[in-house]
Amino acid sequence: MKRLLLMILIFIAVKAGAQTIAYGNNPAAGDYLKMNDGTKIYYEVYGSGKPLVLLHGGLYGEIAEYEKLIPVLSKKFMVIAIATRGHTKSEIGHQPYTYELMAEDAYSVINHITKDSVMLIGFSDGAVIAMNLTLRHPEMVKRMLFAGGNISAASYRPGEMDQLKKLSGASLEKDAPDFVRERKKLMPEPERWPEFVELLKHAWINQTTIIPVQLKSIKCPVLVVAGDRDQYNPVESFVAIYKLLPNAQLAIVPQSDHIIFYRQPALMETMVVGFLR
Repeated sequence: MKRLLLMILIFIAVKAGAQTIAYGNNPAAGDYLKMNDGTKIYYEVYGSGKPLVLLHGGLYGEIAEYEKLIPVLSKKFMVIAIATRGHTKSEIGHQPYTYELMAEDAYSVINHITKDSVMLIGFSDGAVIAMNLTLRHPEMVKRMLFAGGNISAASYRPGEMDQLKKLSGASLEKDAPDFVRERKKLMPEPERWPEFVELLKHAWINQTTIIPVQLKSIKCPVLVVAGDRDQYNPVESFVAIYKLLPNAQLAIVPQSDHIIFYRQPALMETMVVGFLR
């Protein structure tokens, strides 16, 4: 719990700095798409060129966590940044959250914007969504950067899942009031904040394990990236994923915990640009 709160504080501190474009809350680039169940998913589009999709992390994650990358990537690509269910400006909906559901949300948004195959960058929960999207719609994905994600709830470090289970909307309002207050300003239904936290926990706790034969079926190039001090999953879990993918590269980022895009922004930019060439 303390580690989660520390990461939330880091996100707040970074956002407090100078930012010329309000990524994740930019009317000039943003729009909504209604899903089959009526839930409206928010997304932003920047630049032109081959489509590149950004999927952010869960709970404290948002489109703005890619604020250093979007200006760089949008010079060469059409960047499609999606806010997953309940996060910032996307509606919460009423279905139990699963990674499969969120992958289908992303599929619908992508298919609405372009009929071309895409490149994916997913961080944390976004990486899990990206992996599920690639498995469910392999024809859509040309390459994928899988950063800080897992393929099973069983891969969490001992005790981490227990800590996640203890989270609640009320506990976050008590322990991270500034974060929750700012997040609620963006939410279409801020009064449902406690419900959103429980729905997201449902996805974490009931995550469907991706089995080895599924990973071996992924043919597109994949770059597996993680910090050498990731709090949630040990380095060995990322190595195992890399070994099962037939066309993969592995990068373990030194002196970095889970939030690698914030800890090592210059290195991550170089790595991302190189992989997407």
